[in-house]
Amino acid sequence: MPDSDASDDALKSAVHAKYAALATGREACCGPSGCGDTDLAVDMSEDYADAVAADADLDLGCGRPTDHAHLQPGERVLDLGSGAGMDAFVARRDVGLDGHVHGVDFTEEMVEKARANANELGYENVTFEIGDIEDLPVEDDTFDVILSNCVLNLVPDKERAFAEMARVLRPGGRFSVSDIVHVGTLPDGLREAAEMYVGCVAGAMERSAYLDGIRDAGFTDVEGATDKTISLPDDLLAEYLDTAEIGRFRTGDAELQSITVVGRRPETRDDQKHEAAHAEPPADSVDGPEIEIFDPPMCCSTGVCGPEADDELVTVSEVLRKLERRGATVERYNPTSHPDAFVDTPVVYDALQREGQDVLPIVLVDGRIQSRWSYPSREEFSRMAGLEPA
Repeated sequence: MPDSDASDDALKSAVHAKYAALATGREACCGPSGCGDTDLAVDMSEDYADAVAADADLDLGCGRPTDHAHLQPGERVLDLGSGAGMDAFVARRDVGLDGHVHGVDFTEEMVEKARANANELGYENVTFEIGDIEDLPVEDDTFDVILSNCVLNLVPDKERAFAEMARVLRPGGRFSVSDIVHVGTLPDGLREAAEMYVGCVAGAMERSAYLDGIRDAGFTDVEGATDKTISLPDDLLAEYLDTAEIGRFRTGDAELQSITVVGRRPETRDDQKHEAAHAEPPADSVDGPEIEIFDPPMCCSTGVCGPEADDELVTVSEVLRKLERRGATVERYNPTSHPDAFVDTPVVYDALQREGQDVLPIVLVDGRIQSRWSYPSREEFSRMAGLEPA
């Protein structure tokens, strides 16, 4: 098995070298043609462009997180992966002289460029610091708002990055981050291409797993504010995929998206589950049942990630949340984002081998299969878990 720490270090070194070259003008984004050819270029309004120094926009963004941050005068803002300062310079206008925007970037050349831009523009309510998003050099509970623009997809340990975001936000603070995700399974060629990873998209997570990772860090009210499908040109794909793979990619087996996600940190350090437990007192949960749901392949298990809500999935999600509040432990697995769970759980693997993928969804309670082929009703879920309906 490859050394994951060594792999992470190699990727971070590659990202560092790439963005250092971008900051000093030695290289353009995603190769000589720039990010615009991969549909990542962001349309700037005149007001937005007026707030940006010409030398601060390096075409590295994939969204406009400031549009959805609802910044207020006097707020303290943290810009993760602040680059040459583009989004920080937009945010500093909204928070005013009584507010402050602090940018963190792990590339020294980018921080130097951002500082030079701020000095040239005379901006006094912005600062920039060298630091790692996975280990932020700032104190707990410091900021009202976190921004990030097409940076978190380049971080190897996203779980730790999300946890750091939760740590440095004040109770009740919020975030608005633009990023790259994918729906479905990306061809191996895109995932394995270091240049694609550094340039734009290959560090992307599966969309539902990305949103679940943010929620698992303790954030609430997590939702997509905007999304846009990214169309990669055939000549770029041809560098990493064969003709058949390109065809499958084009026919919808997988899709890349640029999204902007918003959410907030609860007023206390307790996560959403703990808050819900206080809202509805749980039963004795010392020996609560362990419920595992092995879903069929889907974009999002919540039932509300597409243009139309899936009533059955919405109901299942609601029932599982209520069972958690009453003492159950619930884990949910999607073949796209959790493939190892299907292989490493013998009873599920055996069922798939015997009966095929149509056997999904499978529901396990304390390691034993209780349901296959379809989702149980509310009453059936409670009965399987030994928790009668409240």
